[in-house]
Amino acid sequence: MAIDGATFIVEVADTPASRRLGLGGRESLGAHRGMWFDLAQTREASFWMRGMRIPIDIVWVTEELVVAGVAADLPPPSPGMSDADLPRYSSGAPVRYVLEINAGLAAELGIGPGDRVTVGGQ
Repeated sequence: MAIDGATFIVEVADTPASRRLGLGGRESLGAHRGMWFDLAQTREASFWMRGMRIPIDIVWVTEELVVAGVAADLPPPSPGMSDADLPRYSSGAPVRYVLEINAGLAAELGIGPGDRVTVGGQ
């Protein structure tokens, strides 16, 4: 997949179980790698970082494959933090897809609202 020329190798989270796990438990995420979530419908999305060990950027993407926004430099939760205390990060607008990448990468690559996303051969 690509966003305005920046190419990413992604794992796809397209089932309830894979979306629930996400990047939880990972010790690292390779350069220009990420996780692509298909939410199966367009809606305002809310993510938490249960089990996360690495900081990430969340790129919110519309059904039309346009970046709606970026939640940048999100830190992993403190060890032992209860699920009830985990921060929730909201898209703030209806989205269909979500891309999680290494923290700071969206800013480094200039990814922001209005950027076009290409998936597969589209």
